Amino acid sequence: MTTGRMLPTLALTALLTSAMFAATALAGPEGEVTTQRDGDRVVREYRLEGRLYAIEIIESGERTVLLDTDGDGNFRRLSSEADITPPSWTQESAR
Repeated sequence: MTTGRMLPTLALTALLTSAMFAATALAGPEGEVTTQRDGDRVVREYRLEGRLYAIEIIESGERTVLLDTDGDGNFRRLSSEADITPPSWTQESAR
């Protein structure tokens, strides 16, 4: 491949690589889920950047969801059908 043909290929590669890194940055930090099992009891702790924001407890088929809605460390009980998504304060602290 001649230098004249190589330059557009290199430019395209650089552009695609930078776009890939930008998309990764927009995705935000990755969360961590820790699971502990004890008999028929399962406890999952949801963290983002080390900060605990949700606890899910499943015991005897019953599901309990606790969520720190505003980052104050106080957890509120949600519906057992609730989806666990990071609350808005986790997005703010991740910036």
